[in-house]
Amino acid sequence: MSGLEAWQHTEVCVIGGGPAGSALALRLARLGHEVCLVERHAFPRPQVGEALTPGVWPQLELLGVADEVRRAGFLPAHEALVRWEDGTARPLRERAGAAGLLVDRGRFDALLLAAAASAGVRVLQPASARRPERTAEGWEVPLLYMGRESRLRARFLADASGRSGCLGARKVPVSVPTLALHGYWRGEQRQGPETRVAAGPDAWYWGAHLPDGSFSAMAFVDPGLLRERSIGRRTLEPLYRELLEDSGLLEAWTAPRLVSDVRARDATCYRSEVPISEDCILVGEASFSIDPLSSSGVQKALQTALSGAVAVHTLRVRPDHAAAALRFYTEDQRDSVTRHAAWAAGYYAEHRAHGDRPFWKHRAAPTPAPVRPEPPPLAGDALPHRRWRLTSEAVLVDTPCIVGDFIELRRALSHPRLARPVAWLDGVELAPLVERLDKGLTLPQMADTWARQVPWRQGVAILGWLYRQGLLSEVP
Repeated sequence: MSGLEAWQHTEVCVIGGGPAGSALALRLARLGHEVCLVERHAFPRPQVGEALTPGVWPQLELLGVADEVRRAGFLPAHEALVRWEDGTARPLRERAGAAGLLVDRGRFDALLLAAAASAGVRVLQPASARRPERTAEGWEVPLLYMGRESRLRARFLADASGRSGCLGARKVPVSVPTLALHGYWRGEQRQGPETRVAAGPDAWYWGAHLPDGSFSAMAFVDPGLLRERSIGRRTLEPLYRELLEDSGLLEAWTAPRLVSDVRARDATCYRSEVPISEDCILVGEASFSIDPLSSSGVQKALQTALSGAVAVHTLRVRPDHAAAALRFYTEDQRDSVTRHAAWAAGYYAEHRAHGDRPFWKHRAAPTPAPVRPEPPPLAGDALPHRRWRLTSEAVLVDTPCIVGDFIELRRALSHPRLARPVAWLDGVELAPLVERLDKGLTLPQMADTWARQVPWRQGVAILGWLYRQGLLSEVP
């Protein structure tokens, strides 16, 4: 078999070598799958999205690259200077030991891709993939690689090619249209290491110092602003400079000067209508995009890859659990999109200085729904000596869950107060415990009943959690 033919067949083809594609390929290779990744660009290549929140560390640990990322010389992000509600600058500090990172995305993405290759992923780079074609056996991907046209055949396809999406999946908008104007700056002297966030009359701004000494600065605006002012490519830079000068962002430097072209990028939030099927999956921004306010785009991309790897592994190895895998990944995507959109709308609503202007009114949440009152605190030994049972609204429902490296249906506790059904708490499966609360138990009775499944102290903690969530009612 020639070298060319050797890479013409694979079990899983991943198109796109950003964080989501590399992480998915890496996890699938470690789960024993044959994976080929196709990346269009040679690395390192410039890429925006340099901020990583502290929540990315458990994901990097799971991928086995956390130590290498720590040694890469990226900048810790301990503090942000935020002008949001009323124009007053307020420092926001991460708690001790929980710093995020400001990375060079070219090097960060290359590090993840190298880890995937080390795990056994075949990487074709740079290689251009055209629209994949579904066949009776799986997929055929037309390629241009090393100056030659060929076809890569795969049983399963993963689209990690970003907003453009190689599969042309239908996207559902979940925010008003937003445009990001972006450029890099340098100056004579840095005025503090903080990430900077600011709000203006018709835009909001983000800026941060990067490992190479430059300063990344972005302005998020309505696309209509460019149409109203007849802004084109030649006049984009003057508009960007005008916005940045009013933002206060450039106070990060003395004598700041723009050192790059100014680019405009779509930053509208959306979700793909069908993120997974039995022979393909969408990860990263091919699946959904969140508001850049949270600076957690890379974290969300990695999360889609990690949960997506378990879904793909289940589909390939345990096809009898396919329905659970499809439901898990689809619900996870929609839940992430819904929760993040609600958070972003609430944060936009906190801006007051220009809250009556269209840019803010269109993004801010309406008056929030009334919150159910918390259960009152119990005095002394009230909890142990009264009889408790689940409220009538609490039910057990079949829910797809990650169990080891697979997705299975498990019974989970569902209640209007819970954002999602809960199957495990502190590593303990809830269903076998709570189903015994139907007639009401005191704490000593509960301890006897639960003794075979959970230690006393853990049982007390679970009972306390159930009470604080409002899932228990006292038996008269």
